[in-house]
Amino acid sequence: MTIHLNTSLLYKLGSNGRAIVVASLLAALTLTACGADKADVRTPVVRPVRMLTIGLENASSTQDFPGSVTAAQQSDMAFEVPGRIVDMLVSEGDAVAEGTVLARLDPRDYQAGKDRAEAQRNAANADFNRYTEAAVSNAVTPQSVDVARRNLEIAEADLQTAQKALDETELIAPFAGRIARKLVDDFANVQAKQPILNLQNEFSLEMQVNVAERDWAQIRPGLSREEMNAIARPLVEIAALANRQFPASIKSYTTTADPTTRTFSATFAFEAPVDFTIRPGMTGKVIVTAIEEFVADQVPLIPAGAVIADADNNAYVWIIDAQTSQVGRHVVRVGELVGDRIRVVEGLVAGDRIAISGVHSLTQGMTVRDLIQPGQ
Repeated sequence: MTIHLNTSLLYKLGSNGRAIVVASLLAALTLTACGADKADVRTPVVRPVRMLTIGLENASSTQDFPGSVTAAQQSDMAFEVPGRIVDMLVSEGDAVAEGTVLARLDPRDYQAGKDRAEAQRNAANADFNRYTEAAVSNAVTPQSVDVARRNLEIAEADLQTAQKALDETELIAPFAGRIARKLVDDFANVQAKQPILNLQNEFSLEMQVNVAERDWAQIRPGLSREEMNAIARPLVEIAALANRQFPASIKSYTTTADPTTRTFSATFAFEAPVDFTIRPGMTGKVIVTAIEEFVADQVPLIPAGAVIADADNNAYVWIIDAQTSQVGRHVVRVGELVGDRIRVVEGLVAGDRIAISGVHSLTQGMTVRDLIQPGQ
């Protein structure tokens, strides 16, 4: 601040006037200095960041795999014999119990075949009894008795076949479920093994997903299905039921990649909830916990985004001082990527706390706080 004084004017004011002007100027200078001091006082910036404490426990992340729901047990129901449908006893959407008759074919031809086979069996049985009695008095040869026995056995087998064909004119539900689809019209003529109805068990469901080669390669070899379930802790999430997740388990998986998609197929089983309706064909995803255990030399895994490269291509992270909550640049040596994480071969030890978000906005000595507060 620059002040210009008119000396001639001060001379005319006299001693008293000069004293008043000087006093006023000193007061103004004092107020100005105080204001400047106040302007220089600044509140330090505290940056919220997500934090990760390096430990010897497992570090985990999650991965999502999209898929669609299928019934764990489903069957395209078909007659074992051809014929004309005379009774279609169910409709699409009907719930049926195990053993329920779903449809019937016209049984008349099969009943006639069974009656004919039964008559032939009876005749063969009578012949066998007659030859057996005659053999006692040596009226017939033993070979004749053997022929009669074989004829009886053939007739009995034919009767069993005819009875089975007659039984097959009724289509019976092999398990409890729901009729998902009717595939033929009423009173249609159908062939043997032609699908008639689709029956699905709606109580046990599955979701099939495709796993990329890169993700499949991260699975440690030699794990049993039980160990994989314990590690992955899979959950099924249905797109139509946001924020609802259902415990699942790995049911099966292929060990050879699909030649076209280069993916591996995995099937996860889960139970249908009682308070929501989930039907086969609905879309969703399987969420698995990708737990990466620390190896023998205690090499941790951290989010890849927490590692920054400086101008000399040296990797570093921001370590947070436990006492001051200030960050400091810390050089590390990194290894291979594992999904969205990276191994830190050198530079971090158990107990180190690092920033894992907003890392490009931090500066040396900046004060930070945890973005996720306790209880959130």
